[in-house]
Amino acid sequence: MNPEIARQHEANIQSELDIIGELQDQLHRRFPDGIEAGIAQYREWLRNELTYTSNALEGSTLSSIETRMIIEDDAIIPDKSLREHLEARDHAIVWDYATDVLQNQPEISEADILSLHRRVLYSTNNTEAGFLRRTGVRVAGSQTIFPNPLKVPDLVAALVESINHLPAALHPIVHAAHVHLDFVKIHPFVDGNGRTARLLMNVLLRRAGFPAVPIYPKDRREYLTAIEQADTDAGGAFTALIARSERETMEQLLDDGTVAENER
Repeated sequence: MNPEIARQHEANIQSELDIIGELQDQLHRRFPDGIEAGIAQYREWLRNELTYTSNALEGSTLSSIETRMIIEDDAIIPDKSLREHLEARDHAIVWDYATDVLQNQPEISEADILSLHRRVLYSTNNTEAGFLRRTGVRVAGSQTIFPNPLKVPDLVAALVESINHLPAALHPIVHAAHVHLDFVKIHPFVDGNGRTARLLMNVLLRRAGFPAVPIYPKDRREYLTAIEQADTDAGGAFTALIARSERETMEQLLDDGTVAENER
């Protein structure tokens, strides 16, 4: 990797982390009892935005408002596929599970990851839901060669170990970003890897005291490119993207009108 690019990534990440530290102090002062207690319907908004954005990254054409109608009103949106409806409902349910169960556990196990995945694919691919892949996989548009399926169980076990042992010198946001990258590099499932990786990343962010971050469709190309080049830049571009997204999320939460304005 070009040393100058590496230094630039490091500088960008550190700059974002410095700002995030200041914003975190402001959030604690602004919402001493927590964001969910300080912003009406924040939990519902977050569930909706994470569902909308995560599924949009995978090709869903549902808007934020359409996603909310499906989740909250059990609506049927004309001209949208059954799969998009089911994926929206499943993701909303799995986020509630992640928030109410996984976030409060002292450690994350392989069984927890399988449980996340089982819920992600519950209505759309039940035969693969919750099972590590037993075949090779390829991703359209990607040059990445994923590990042999025989290696996946050991790689997942190593990933779980890294999830539960945060190095003292590693910032929690950097750690969460690296876990996401390691997860998609393993690609442990036939389908649903991206959604599961983002759920896991956001559980880790919240456990560390940071807001969960939606990755909006406007950042899709940057997000996918950063994942694709992670092996050549040590994940620098991806980590910078997640840090920037966290900073932007925190800034929005400090703006009274943000939640309503971001719905679309």
